[in-house]
Amino acid sequence: MTRFRSTGVTVALVAAIGAPLLAAGVWVFAASEESPLQAATPAAPLAGTVETAQRSGETNVSVKVQYATALSPTTQASGTVTAMHASAGSNVSHGDLLMVVDAAEVFAYAADAPLFRDVSRGNDGTDVAIAQQLLIDLGYLEGEADGDAGYVTEQAIKEFNEEHGYGKNNTVMSRAAVVWTGPSSATVDEMSVAVGDSVSPGTAVFSTRASMSAIEVTEPPTMSADGPLVLDVGGAVVDYEAGSGYVTAPESVALIADALGDLGEGVGITRLATPTEVASVPAPAVVTDDAGRTCVFPDLTGDAVPITPLGGTLGTVDVDLSLAGEPLLLNPREVREDIACG
Repeated sequence: MTRFRSTGVTVALVAAIGAPLLAAGVWVFAASEESPLQAATPAAPLAGTVETAQRSGETNVSVKVQYATALSPTTQASGTVTAMHASAGSNVSHGDLLMVVDAAEVFAYAADAPLFRDVSRGNDGTDVAIAQQLLIDLGYLEGEADGDAGYVTEQAIKEFNEEHGYGKNNTVMSRAAVVWTGPSSATVDEMSVAVGDSVSPGTAVFSTRASMSAIEVTEPPTMSADGPLVLDVGGAVVDYEAGSGYVTAPESVALIADALGDLGEGVGITRLATPTEVASVPAPAVVTDDAGRTCVFPDLTGDAVPITPLGGTLGTVDVDLSLAGEPLLLNPREVREDIACG
């Protein structure tokens, strides 16, 4: 009896404990049947089209204000200053009437180097081109400054001399008629001569203050341009020539310098003045096969369309614009059996 009762208790305990275990077993089984791994369905093809995009070729660059060295422009004239057209704080630009010595007018000119001789017919060289450019800018000569003083240049010099106090039939452009202000316009710091003073060759007319001469642009080694560029510094936008390393137009220099503020240096962006239009596809749509060929697919079964990547952005690849609007399979690796580009 004792054994029978013990056995009965054992069976009862097993039955009592086994029910929850069985129930637990059934729950675990049900849960495993509902797992995403068990219930996953094959990927469906995602259809799209090749879109268009605007590319401006933006590149980050470093920019810094460069300052011109202070100068003391000198005159080659001799006589008495009878009129002065510059004063402290004024800007003396290329072609400006600077002063009058006796009855002869003296003009300012800006160039990479000063004239080293008087210019007349038969002369040639870079100094002649400098004199010609001044005559062009003052309206006495047409065409380009070719550095060769011929008959036309001679007549322009003659007309200049007659109108500005250097005598009739004078065919020599004298250095006494001009004052070199450096490679660009100059801002007068202090006047060195005044009306009534006597001057001779080598007399300083005024001194300049160190002024902004250019914006230095440090480009990355890989920078390239497919068209005219602009430089954008804090919303100040000016023209920029790729590879030049500088912005020199006075108005542009002032604009960028103002954007940089007291620090005088910072970061800017170069970009295409006119953005280019390209065709663009999502990167997952692009396949490079084992043979190194690159392509996209129009759909689940269509033939591969060879492409040449032209650049792009994070997540996109630029392709030839002729592909714009064409059908595109967005997930070929997930849905196609054959992803060879051949």
